[in-house]
Amino acid sequence: MVSPQPPHLIELQYNVAGLLQEPTGSVRTTDVKVPISQLSQIDESVDVMAPFAGTVRLLNASDSILARIEGDTVLRLTCARCLEPFAHALHIDLEEEFRPRIDIFTGAVLPNVGEDASLIINEYHVLDLSEVLRQAMLLTQPLPPLCRDDCAGLCPTCGVNKNLETCDCHTVEIDSRWAALSALSQNDSNNLSGVK
Repeated sequence: MVSPQPPHLIELQYNVAGLLQEPTGSVRTTDVKVPISQLSQIDESVDVMAPFAGTVRLLNASDSILARIEGDTVLRLTCARCLEPFAHALHIDLEEEFRPRIDIFTGAVLPNVGEDASLIINEYHVLDLSEVLRQAMLLTQPLPPLCRDDCAGLCPTCGVNKNLETCDCHTVEIDSRWAALSALSQNDSNNLSGVK
């Protein structure tokens, strides 16, 4: 089964026909703002809380366009320790090289444009940053996502969020590498208690 293509966001599509005709080294820079309603369509696993705002810089690199996108958004993540949702500011700064499918001067189809379809400038000379931004949003999320570095998490016995309240549960953490020795120690204690 083929996975569905992510939506192509109009705010992240750039017609680079003029730039491809200019001398190597020519640059176009533009501000970009993608609203939450559009950004949340990129990937259903991403919970967006703020628009993406930043800049896009497109550089004619002779036979390709080097695209740099830099900007910020806010995602809602779930803490891996306490399972509470929290806001995470996400900064994205990346560069990708896009190759045209069609020669801008002759209209001929170009060979060897690459295997990654998301990095191809289409036959209408449109460069689409939608998939590049989607991947960046997924890959730049913290692993594991934590609401704060010192998150106390949940009590393994009663399940209370130890950031918000305390509990009377007593848990003894035993390093799993020593668990076998702990079992031997308990067996020796049981054996000794039966000796008079």
